Amino acid sequence: MPAPVYLVRHGQSEWNVRGLTQGQTKHPALTELGREQASRAAGVIAADLGRAGLVAARLLTSDLVRATETARIVGTRIGLRPEPDPRLREQHLGSLEGRSHEDSWAQAELHDWSDPELPVAGGESVGQVRRRVAAVLDEVDPGAPTVFVSHGDAIRSAIAHLLGQSATDAPWVPVPNGSVARFDGNLSWLETVADEA
Repeated sequence: MPAPVYLVRHGQSEWNVRGLTQGQTKHPALTELGREQASRAAGVIAADLGRAGLVAARLLTSDLVRATETARIVGTRIGLRPEPDPRLREQHLGSLEGRSHEDSWAQAELHDWSDPELPVAGGESVGQVRRRVAAVLDEVDPGAPTVFVSHGDAIRSAIAHLLGQSATDAPWVPVPNGSVARFDGNLSWLETVADEA
């Protein structure tokens, strides 16, 4: 059985609260609730590792502010320094970034999601996100527990890759702020309170 991989979505950000589409927008920071969510996620990971008698070997994170702030909180709890990797960024959503969620969802309904190589609003395609996230996952030591801090769409791509699902067949999975998924050959969601914006 491979060592566990933990996938952590960043805590609530200022733009989550404002209802703005973030994508790869770098600067939105965590809210107070977001920091609490990150702390809860850190506790869940520490407890899970402790139960198994394991120690995490690496903590990799997206280099966007909301993720790096989350990773610092997690790293303090589990004793690891976060390693930023831009391949763990959220999907680049092109002209949708900075627009309201309602406007972005309306535009998304016009997108042909059956084509995984079609860029979204001039940004990245689902296939591009899948390949860069998969590359990071495939580079880590499968025998050493690893924690990844990332974003909703990137984590959905990671889960599909780990489960061997194609970009077109993977179901849409809800990934709330502060949630933690664990993969050790099987996928499970660890208990953490994940408040939505």
